[in-house]
Amino acid sequence: MEQVRFGIIGCGVIAPIHAQAIQETPQAKLVAASDVVERNARLLAERWPVDVYTDYRDMIARDDIDAVSLCVPSGLRAAIAEDCARAGKHILAEKPLEVTTERIDRMVRAADAAGVLLGCVFQSRFADGSRHVRKALDDGRFGTLVLGDAYIKWYRSQEYYESGAWRGTRKLDGGGALMNQGVHQVDLLLWFMGPVRTVQARTGLVGHHGLEVEDVACALLTFECGAMGVIEASTAAYPGHAARVEVHGSAGSAIIEDGELRFWKFRAEEPEDDAIRAGLNRAAALGSGAGDPTAALTHEGHRRQIEDFAHAVLEGRKPAVDGREARHAIALIEAVYQSAATGETVQMQG
Repeated sequence: MEQVRFGIIGCGVIAPIHAQAIQETPQAKLVAASDVVERNARLLAERWPVDVYTDYRDMIARDDIDAVSLCVPSGLRAAIAEDCARAGKHILAEKPLEVTTERIDRMVRAADAAGVLLGCVFQSRFADGSRHVRKALDDGRFGTLVLGDAYIKWYRSQEYYESGAWRGTRKLDGGGALMNQGVHQVDLLLWFMGPVRTVQARTGLVGHHGLEVEDVACALLTFECGAMGVIEASTAAYPGHAARVEVHGSAGSAIIEDGELRFWKFRAEEPEDDAIRAGLNRAAALGSGAGDPTAALTHEGHRRQIEDFAHAVLEGRKPAVDGREARHAIALIEAVYQSAATGETVQMQG
């Protein structure tokens, strides 16, 4: 096999990003697309010449499809992923992988049993700024980690939530400002800081009405490494601001906004630091997705992750973000919700 042949399941807002990323990856090829609303799939096919299906089961029955991009609403992914695994298809699902760890565990078991790969799109890990931070952590440049924080102060109108019956529901969205919008930054925070030991949290519905999920969340974290941190998330903070992740240690600090480094300083300087800092002076724009979920959508992060996933299929290795890795962010968000519901500190399980 020289290329991984993909089918897309779910042709909504994010599907064109997957399609373009697949087509620009030499190791991948887009073959087909499926959506229960035929018009959605046909709109995708107008730009990319693919076969169209209204039942994904017919699509995954094809022998010339090796993998699927799973782009349906979050709470529908487990059952579809199980079907795809039984059909022998590798699975790359949008974030969050599913809306509960129990459902993610089902997906992992199905993939393991079928011998297929299961990956989750956390494209923020593939941004240059994120990679710089991860390398510096691996090299021990931050010293003792002290603080790790994530801030997602975005805005979504009431009309946004009313535009789709699944939006803002526990069954299909799984949660609000954290589970849907903030999950990328939660994942980055865990990738940088490591596992969380304890969580104290509060959530609320403040700026919207009629939702089953939160539009404000605040959490105080203690990490296994001894560092502390906070998560602040909202979809009611007009007009929306760049999502930010901060890492602070006894020997250095870094701040990322929407994948771009905004601060980079270490006690022990390295030759590459000046070059990295030279790229920090660009004016910060309104954060990607801060006020409009479609305004700043780009496909480069997806392209990098799909390239990694295709190589993983071809080389018989794990993808950079597999199902077990993607589970960590959802486990932390579940702990935030549990703490907010009970008013108690939640002890995370290792």
